Amino acid sequence: MATPNIHGSLRIKLLRLILGALLLLGGATLLSSGALIYSADREVQAKREEELLAGLEEKARLLGFNQALALRSLVADNLFGDVKALIHQTVSENNDIAYGLFFDAEGRVWAASGLGPASSAKDAPPLTAKDLQALGITAEHSPRPVLQRRANPMGGGNVLEVAAPVVSEGAHAGTVIYGISTQGVAERMVQARSLASARLVTTLGLIGALILGSVAASYFLVKRVAVHITEPLLALRSAAGAIATGLRSSAPADQATGVQLKQWERVQIASGDELELLGAAFNSMVEANEQAFEELRVKTEQALEASRLKSEFLANMSHEIRTPMNGILGVIRLMQNQALDGKMRRYVETVDASANTLMAIINDVLDFSKLEAGKYVAQHVSYDLRLVIQEVAELMASQAHEKGLELVYRVERRVPTGVVGDPDRFRQVLTNLVGNAIKFTERGEVLIDASAPQQDRNAALIKLAVVDTGPGIAADDQKKLFSAFTQVDGSMVRKHGGTGLGLAISKRLVEVMGGEIAVESTPGQGSKFWFTIKVGVTSGGEQIRSAEWASGRRALVVEISKSWRDVVMEHLVAWGFDAESTASGRDAINRLELALLEDRPFSAAVVGVQMDDLGLEEFLRSIQSVPALQTLPVVALYHMGSSVALSGLDSTLVTQLPKPLRVSELYNTLQSALTGTKTAPVSKPGVEPGKIASKLPVLVVDDNEINRYVAMEQVEQLGLRVETASNGLEALECVKRKQYVAVLMDCQMPVMDGYTATQKIREWESTRGRHTVIIALTAHALVGERDRVLAAGMDDYLAKPVRPQSLQKTLWRHVVLHRDEPEPVSARASNARQPAALPVLDPEVPRSRKLIELVLKNVPSQLDGLEAAVRDALTADVKASAHKLKGSMLSIGASRVAELAEKMQHAAGQGELPRTDDLARLRREFDSVSVALREELFAAEAERSSSQARPK
Repeated sequence: MATPNIHGSLRIKLLRLILGALLLLGGATLLSSGALIYSADREVQAKREEELLAGLEEKARLLGFNQALALRSLVADNLFGDVKALIHQTVSENNDIAYGLFFDAEGRVWAASGLGPASSAKDAPPLTAKDLQALGITAEHSPRPVLQRRANPMGGGNVLEVAAPVVSEGAHAGTVIYGISTQGVAERMVQARSLASARLVTTLGLIGALILGSVAASYFLVKRVAVHITEPLLALRSAAGAIATGLRSSAPADQATGVQLKQWERVQIASGDELELLGAAFNSMVEANEQAFEELRVKTEQALEASRLKSEFLANMSHEIRTPMNGILGVIRLMQNQALDGKMRRYVETVDASANTLMAIINDVLDFSKLEAGKYVAQHVSYDLRLVIQEVAELMASQAHEKGLELVYRVERRVPTGVVGDPDRFRQVLTNLVGNAIKFTERGEVLIDASAPQQDRNAALIKLAVVDTGPGIAADDQKKLFSAFTQVDGSMVRKHGGTGLGLAISKRLVEVMGGEIAVESTPGQGSKFWFTIKVGVTSGGEQIRSAEWASGRRALVVEISKSWRDVVMEHLVAWGFDAESTASGRDAINRLELALLEDRPFSAAVVGVQMDDLGLEEFLRSIQSVPALQTLPVVALYHMGSSVALSGLDSTLVTQLPKPLRVSELYNTLQSALTGTKTAPVSKPGVEPGKIASKLPVLVVDDNEINRYVAMEQVEQLGLRVETASNGLEALECVKRKQYVAVLMDCQMPVMDGYTATQKIREWESTRGRHTVIIALTAHALVGERDRVLAAGMDDYLAKPVRPQSLQKTLWRHVVLHRDEPEPVSARASNARQPAALPVLDPEVPRSRKLIELVLKNVPSQLDGLEAAVRDALTADVKASAHKLKGSMLSIGASRVAELAEKMQHAAGQGELPRTDDLARLRREFDSVSVALREELFAAEAERSSSQARPK
């Protein structure tokens, strides 16, 4: 444990606290006193100013009254000069009078003084009314004396202006106006404020000195008292430090907990107050801790033992649980290799996807402890991102359709197809989010929306959003969604069930895959869960180009789900259709009939089984009742597992496709309907046993009969001969008796496990110069399993359940590529036995070992790319892949495969995609070629070994 960072003793902190409080109190006192004194001075000054102004107003009234009396006789006698002299004398003799003027009853100015240089002279001409207007003085009669404050027209502050009427013999004879300056009042107020400020400073200085003295005295008093408080606390600190030192001492400690079992120090405090009670509580705590640590030691030992048993249980049950599941998955994949029609293949693939999901759930239970411990490491394998999204949508569709929900998925064109990452964990997170959305949504739809916010040539950030129209989630509940064992509320748990682990596991898995997960929701408006992952990129996104067969044609989409309408419309427009959409069946019929009248008929209609106002059968009867629409091709979209029986209708023009809709199926269906071509049932690639004359031997070792049977069937479908053993000891004896091109070795078996058997085989081979390819088959879920099998001497690793494609690639890679000699093996250059399957190859074309190895290594991925391009309706990629495949096949003399590839290349150049039966035939032909090449290599190797063994 880190040592605490001490910034000072408690005694110093106590002194600082009290001193600070005193200083704060003194400062507050000083400020409040200053504020009170300042406020009182302001009131005194304001009152003084009011008194001075009142006196000035009284002076102004007297001046006006006296001047009016003096001017009465002068105005009556028309003594203009005397009036002017009186006004001028009054202004010049009184410094407080800024200006004066007199105008008669008609508004004529007789005299003015102080209003400019001209008006101040005794002989100056009188001012006119225009001059007064320029100075802001109004020459209006006033029946009584009027006082007003205004700015001095000549500048220099404000004036108190008095206007008094001059009455002669009862009649108004004129008005006398004087402006009395207030400058004197202002100067006296400035002096008064200066004196008040000086008094304030002096008073505050005295108060401050008193406060400082009080603080100093309080400091010394508190300092003495603090000693009596801190000494018991120091004793407690010393005792606690002794306990901590004892725990970190070098004395032997318990191996399980590291706790040192010893008698800890007690404290003795006799202060007679709360500190003594604190010391007693401390001693009680020490005794309780001693007992708790002893209990902790015992519980920790029990927990470690339980953890060990749990790990051992998981390791053993991992094998026991996965073994029957691997058998189920293996049989399903054997069924997939049979020729099935489209509907049956979709059913088998859905069962396969469901079984894979169950297997993923089992894996989640086994991996949860790894996630908690932070030991889980994400896989980095290549996979088809779009295919995984499609499989999840098809897997969850039945659940959505049973509740009357639409399940829609949309993949942005920029989203890459081939990526490198962890497909199983990606599938698990997406399945969990979609399952939750379906579970909590009662009506409406669930949308899976995939996009690529960031992408370059080698890496991409993929964003998956699952949007539902459910009840939404409150903001407070959103914060606890991703916590383990947490549900939104109890009613949801009772209604829908669940462990509360799904989102917590998803969050940790997303973080391991380099992304983040979050939720956006508003109660009553649905929810949007989204997450991101970082992946490598092996092939780019969808590049839909216009197809010639669709260009210029019109298509009508009738679907109640707006999301499905948008998805279908997006692809139809991209293929070149002039497309329209509606949710109403009657509106669709009106549009079809209107298009006939406008001589712009629709070429095809994509119709959902559910419409706003009509059923599918009624809709079809309506359009087939119109002669010009009887030949209109219709693609009906139905919920998987619930196709519509069309009685009494021409069903040859109606093709039913299940939802969630596969874009490639819609493309092929429309192309077939509009061009007259037909598609055949999909057949998985495989090797026809009748065409194999001789087979390479492979040994399958597994203690479970079902697993042995599944592996045997998968290997035989690759054109190889299979022998079996039920444990490692039998495998060892088989290898000693016979040479195999490969051994598929289970790891956990009775008698002798796969690890031990591999080690003994390697020891036996080391003295004979042999090396048999051994490939581990394991269902183990613990960390480091791959490293363990490779360390045991095995060449590669296949996790159960084994996928046929993975098995084929792994076998082909090791059966051929473990040889390095560039020895020519053409039929002309070798006397080796000619395999019966060789006619699929041109015997006149020379084939070196290096060339065959390159073909067997690269062509399977070329075929995968071609099939992916056909599935995504990428005609440009189909053309490029077919061209590359044709060149590879011509280089080894496989003319039949090259011819098929050339036909596909030509068709893609015309904007047409290969039919599914053509792809199946191409795959079968190449499998025959690959088997012939391997037999050729094996025969040449056997001949070379026998020639080396002959005595010279």
